[in-house]
Amino acid sequence: MRNLPHLIYLEAFEAAARHLSFTRAAEELNCTQAAISQRVRALEHFFSRPLFHRRSNGLELTEVGAAYLPGIADALDRAATATEGLLGARAPASVTVSAPVSFVLLWLAKNVNRFADAHPEVEVRLNSTVWTDPNVELADLSIEVMDSAQPVSGARRLGRERLMLVCDPETAARAEEMPSADWVNAGRLVYVQGKMQLLDRWAAKQGIPLTPGGAPVKVDSVAAALELISSAGGITAVMSTYAEGYLTSGRLVAPFGPGELLSQALHVFPNRQGRMSRSASAFLEWISSEFTALA
Repeated sequence: MRNLPHLIYLEAFEAAARHLSFTRAAEELNCTQAAISQRVRALEHFFSRPLFHRRSNGLELTEVGAAYLPGIADALDRAATATEGLLGARAPASVTVSAPVSFVLLWLAKNVNRFADAHPEVEVRLNSTVWTDPNVELADLSIEVMDSAQPVSGARRLGRERLMLVCDPETAARAEEMPSADWVNAGRLVYVQGKMQLLDRWAAKQGIPLTPGGAPVKVDSVAAALELISSAGGITAVMSTYAEGYLTSGRLVAPFGPGELLSQALHVFPNRQGRMSRSASAFLEWISSEFTALA
């Protein structure tokens, strides 16, 4: 006899973990929020340890919950597929992609419709990340910025990136032919916090000490930096793919051209061992071809 908790407890846990919300899990499972909470507590009682941290702004998986989730999600998916197969129904196709929030907002959101048009049967699930994805094990594919000389196994590089300084048109109008310390430090500097300090790298390459006259602004994503600069003015340095839409629209300007090639670039790679699903393979081929066409 299998030592298993009740199926409805497992369904409640998986839905709450996927949404990080008891309310949204209740909507999906067509029950009350209280019922979801009670079922999760019953499951926690079964293990004698918590599966979620209950925060004021939502749920967060504990280490135990995070370790338990992939196996339960896979088991429920397999059970659903087996059931639908026996009933003669076609199992729904989907692909889950984990990607930096800036890439999702600045590139995928504008282009993923082409994949959807070519594969209308595939549901696309995008997990936006800031620095890291706590639920990355649930994704079929991951997109990350990494050094092209040291990519993870099976990763495909998505094009080449340039280190591009960008600013609003008014600030660009005050720039000289070559960048100067006076011009840079007179502007509002916007830093993108994370693994790559591109503004510092650009300044070092130019031999310009960054000593701004006013306090800089620091944000946690490229998307936030570009929107801030286009709305309120300022200067930052980003990878060229992220700046493309703003430059095309004229909301931002690259006053000193496209910049030097970076060894870092966006890469896409399978996030699970073993054979990829057809949906994941189709998405991988599509996004690779999109960047090949841009080259």
